Amino acid sequence: MLRILRKIPFLSQLSPKDLNEIYKISKIREYGPGEMIFSKAESAQQMFIVLGGRVKIFARSGGRKRKTFAYLEVGDFFGEMALVEGKSRSASAEAVDYSKLLVIQKNDFKRLLISDPHLSYYLLKSVSERLRKANEEIEDLLFRNILGRVAKALAQLASRGKRLGDGVLLVQNFTQQELADLVGTTREPLTRALSTLRRAQLVEARKGRYWIRDMGKLQALCRTQS
Repeated sequence: MLRILRKIPFLSQLSPKDLNEIYKISKIREYGPGEMIFSKAESAQQMFIVLGGRVKIFARSGGRKRKTFAYLEVGDFFGEMALVEGKSRSASAEAVDYSKLLVIQKNDFKRLLISDPHLSYYLLKSVSERLRKANEEIEDLLFRNILGRVAKALAQLASRGKRLGDGVLLVQNFTQQELADLVGTTREPLTRALSTLRRAQLVEARKGRYWIRDMGKLQALCRTQS
């Protein structure tokens, strides 16, 4: 357990004693596929660390329209921003697969931040990285075409994939709807973009598994498409 906690950026500099203290004040919760962890606008009382499975962070607008912000895996954390701000949840969280989460209560989390300046610094650094990514996503929606957004999303997902020669096999399965929600589009334009990437021999998709055949060329496409 301590090995997983040490992989989390804002906990990585803590001593084994401090990590053990975090584990002692935390609880483990398990969620089934499709089970909601929290919903947008809920009061924020906990933060979460993924110990197993996969979690989706998303928001809905206009009724059924959905935008997925991130898929989180082992070692990732979420739910901390609302605790720091003292506001309600800005997005929803749902277990994609069977998931095991470490849960830290609001008051315990605040006490940790006050007692350890290193923890506060690394949390601030992690939050800053997320804000930078959010700004990039806004720019992508405004200035990048669908093909460029799909290519960039696949390139980002590939950072956790399995390297195969010049290419990368994405470890997790994604339906076309899940990928469309992540890109911020609908299935029809996503399908057209994937077909273009397939004809260019950059990407292959089979039963939800995506294989990026040439990572260098896909990244080059990300830089040129707008």
